[in-house]
Amino acid sequence: MLECIACGVPVVAFPQWADQGTIAKLIQDVWRTGLRVKPREDGTVESDEIKRCIETIIDNEEKSRELRDNARRWKNIARESMQQDGSSTKNLKAFVEALRDF
Repeated sequence: MLECIACGVPVVAFPQWADQGTIAKLIQDVWRTGLRVKPREDGTVESDEIKRCIETIIDNEEKSRELRDNARRWKNIARESMQQDGSSTKNLKAFVEALRDF
């Protein structure tokens, strides 16, 4: 997921186990950078469902524009946080300093 955010790419989430369901929820409902496939009652996912998600991201003008814009926005946020004075850099430095004091 980190690579998708860093590259600003919309995602079709297809969770299988562990934390993937949570990440799929974040992708679709929080970050709004992609779609989550909807499985049938037995847990399987039809090829038409995967096709629907891909076509929505690629062809659905309004929805794909929203997903792409959000993906770009999160990409920019991630890049800003990695700058010299960005939040990720500051947090990493603080973590390393805390380890030195340990």
